[in-house]
Amino acid sequence: MKCLILAGGSGDSLWPLSRKNYPKQFMNIKEGRSLLQETVVRNMPFCDEFIIVTKESYRNIVNGQMKAFQSLKYRLILEGTPKGTAAAIMLGNMFCNQSELVFVVTADHLIEGQEYRNAVLRGKELAKEGYVAAIGIKPTENTSGYDYIIKDEEDVLGFVERQQFDSESDSYKNKEYLWNSGMYIYRVGDLINSVKNISPELYNTCRSAKRRTPAIRRGIRFSENVMKDIPTGSIEQIVFSKNSIVKVVEAEFGWKDVGNVSDLDGFGSVTHSDYVIKNNCEDVSVVNNAERQLVVTNDLNDVVVVNTEDAVYVSSKERAKDIKDIIKDNREKYESYFDYNRLSYREWGIHELLTWSEGYKVKKVTVFPGMSMNLHQHEMRSEHWAVVEGTATITLGQKTRDYHKFESVFVPIGMKHKVANKTDKNVVIIEIGIGEVVSERDIVKIYTDESSEGNYIATQDNPVIKLDPAFKDNLWGGTKLRTVFGKKCDYDIIAESWELSAHPDGPSRIADGRYKGMLFGDYLSIIGKESLGWKCQAQDRFPILIKFIDAKQALSVQIHPDDEYALENEGEYGKNEMWYVVDSEPGSYLYCGLKKNTDKEEIERRIADNTITDILNKIEVKKGDVVMVKAGTIHAIGAGIIICEIQQNSNCTYRMYDYDRRDKYGNPRELHVKKALDVVDTKAYVKDNTTEVMLEENEHYSLERLVQCKYFECLKYEIKDEVKIVADESSFVSLVFIEGSGTIEADDYKQEVPFKAGESFFVSSGKRSINIKGKGTCIVTHV
Repeated sequence: MKCLILAGGSGDSLWPLSRKNYPKQFMNIKEGRSLLQETVVRNMPFCDEFIIVTKESYRNIVNGQMKAFQSLKYRLILEGTPKGTAAAIMLGNMFCNQSELVFVVTADHLIEGQEYRNAVLRGKELAKEGYVAAIGIKPTENTSGYDYIIKDEEDVLGFVERQQFDSESDSYKNKEYLWNSGMYIYRVGDLINSVKNISPELYNTCRSAKRRTPAIRRGIRFSENVMKDIPTGSIEQIVFSKNSIVKVVEAEFGWKDVGNVSDLDGFGSVTHSDYVIKNNCEDVSVVNNAERQLVVTNDLNDVVVVNTEDAVYVSSKERAKDIKDIIKDNREKYESYFDYNRLSYREWGIHELLTWSEGYKVKKVTVFPGMSMNLHQHEMRSEHWAVVEGTATITLGQKTRDYHKFESVFVPIGMKHKVANKTDKNVVIIEIGIGEVVSERDIVKIYTDESSEGNYIATQDNPVIKLDPAFKDNLWGGTKLRTVFGKKCDYDIIAESWELSAHPDGPSRIADGRYKGMLFGDYLSIIGKESLGWKCQAQDRFPILIKFIDAKQALSVQIHPDDEYALENEGEYGKNEMWYVVDSEPGSYLYCGLKKNTDKEEIERRIADNTITDILNKIEVKKGDVVMVKAGTIHAIGAGIIICEIQQNSNCTYRMYDYDRRDKYGNPRELHVKKALDVVDTKAYVKDNTTEVMLEENEHYSLERLVQCKYFECLKYEIKDEVKIVADESSFVSLVFIEGSGTIEADDYKQEVPFKAGESFFVSSGKRSINIKGKGTCIVTHV
């Protein structure tokens, strides 16, 4: 099950503890963990991957806090503008498979009690039955501060927004009701099908936004422009209130939606209780978040006091929530107090402002392990750095050296400089800036070949990287990838495993080592573009995608456009692909191209009258066969075949014909006939027999070239005991093992890596030998 965490927010509700640049979900609330981290910890027993939906401006904060969870799989959905929970949930669903269960939670709840587990498990049961399970909390008081669910047993009769609920009104007096926690469990396909029927506008605009959105580090960035047409509103308002598939799980665990500062009373992580004196006070909450200040209250009743280093908020508890209106009315004059606190997150670490005045500023700078600042300089101030924790690698001008604890260095005005952390622990520096201007505006970033790959430090790791695939559960798939290759996946059907993929629709991950769990695309950004080889330098994305396909049923008749058409119409590259038949049942076949020359009119007519396969070139296949499918070629994989597919890094497919199949909801699968006809090659298929060549055969191995085209070359090694594959600086190398087992070792990094059938490895470019020992079949791909 995936956990989709809603982590947006404005930062107003818990002011002055929270600010616009640092909202409440990132604050340390409980046992030194933030609300976001607490949410992750609470749901790790149930979920194997986390999708965090947040504002684009919070990306660095989230990545910084998620560093506490080594190897945890997570992705970010970054919203350029908030559109409400309906858009947030749907955008997150766009990156899940139809059969996956998703648990939607919010990042600003305080939850306690063992009953939580039981509620989640019951919700999963309902989701597997095809329902959306809403978790409702048994009320402990009547309050207008929460949303409500009106229910009859497990049936949901309606949703009521906060401020609109009155338990004494005739509408609700004799009804059962629960607090709406905003937590939902469902199967992705069930919810998406429901949204298609209830709010086609929400479905179509979110789908369109996904198609127009680039992937960035660990996430997907939806710009304000891309999101402008998505309707605004809550998932309850737009979908669930009009939906009969919602059931409710009644729960009695401790639950609090942290809505204002009075809700924090008793949580020690934000309260320095040793520095609070309450004299003759009744029902007074004091939150003191200033380490060196004493707060004294006297003769007060029903009051909340919040003290921070730069602001104090005093209010009656009943009206504490008015802070949002106060900020709105006074933001222009006091923007720096309402919007910013002393913490500022960067991709590489944290700035914490300690003190400042005219002409100087003192900061505590934390650099995360394996990270580095960008090289930069200041034109109006000098800096003095003192290392107080760890070992910092500091660059000053042309010189770089390590500085240890209690060592210091002076950075003159105009000197290029940066701090890097090559260790596995945080580096902490006290920085004193002195000059006419000490604001963050006085910075000039220096972009060089060394710093162009971002803030990660590329270390000398094993160039042989094992990958974990992303899985797809298309309706035509089977179970052979599990039974033949031992693929581990919760899906009942595994139609595809994307073995080598930096594509946002199905990124593979690093399987072992320092970067275990990291998205393959993020790993590529760390090692740098030069590690892909000089042939890849002009390309704006990783060039290939490799997958296994298990076709229990026939795939649709489809076609791929070429680069020119795809870039103009879809915003991504076209697709040329090669099929290697891993295994096939007797009598299995596939289609590739046309039997004879024809025209677009006949193709369109035959699609309409269900005779399109009559004019396709049918090829009976067996284990080891190879078929090259060029862009513009009509094709389809038949039933009973396992394929290893090597292709351009694109997911651009036009479905022409699908045998009138319906999904589990009775919906026909979408066809793209017009676009398919735009790109179809109407000439008869002619196989290119010039590329399949036996290149070498000896007592240790045989080497056969399978395909050679402008996008990639594929070689097949039949290894009898050992082989040495020579690599160079021109290209990376992909290794996919079809059969066998053994070890892989790069001669410039003496560490053997075991392999077995069905596994995939990436080897960065460079002059080296890749030594494979064992027995098996390996497909080697390079550009």
